[in-house]
Amino acid sequence: MKNIRKLVVIIIPVLLFASFVYAQLTTSQIVKKYSPSVVTIVALDQNDQPLSLGSGFFINTDGDIATNHHVLEGSAKAIIKTMDGRKGEILEIINDDPELDLLIAKTSLKTTSPLPLGDSDTITVGEEILAIGNPAGLEGTVSNGIISGIRKVEGFKFIQITAPISPGSSGGPVFNSTGKVIGIATAYLDIGQNLNFAM
Repeated sequence: MKNIRKLVVIIIPVLLFASFVYAQLTTSQIVKKYSPSVVTIVALDQNDQPLSLGSGFFINTDGDIATNHHVLEGSAKAIIKTMDGRKGEILEIINDDPELDLLIAKTSLKTTSPLPLGDSDTITVGEEILAIGNPAGLEGTVSNGIISGIRKVEGFKFIQITAPISPGSSGGPVFNSTGKVIGIATAYLDIGQNLNFAM
């Protein structure tokens, strides 16, 4: 597993009402509607020097974000920036699971727009997906693709996707075609092309 770079999509199981039918959205509709809720995260050391760059997204109206554990690992503090120019900082870690590489944090921003969560248990191979993140600091980068496989490794389920992701994309949302978040971008294999994942 040492070839896996820390950039995988962590599956977010969420309860949905079976009676709801969601209309498919175009890529541009998803980007326009939801990219303002995606943030850039810059993790800093004790001397305020950058340690790592990642992505995250709002999960409620109180400024809480979801991202990857490894984005903030070893940092003394972190700042965030939204695509519409708002800036804030991470105040505290609410929940952290290093094994799943998933972290929930409270930020100083308020009145935020959460992304809608989907049900990763209902995904299918071949389904279209869309990722929004900040690879190499390029804010709001959009990539699309399909779910190319569903893998089980050491008791965990990963979603294999063809949407390109790179360092800096870690923690960004992966959407299905109805605009619901089904995972978090977290890892890729460097031994082939478009071998990116979601958990």
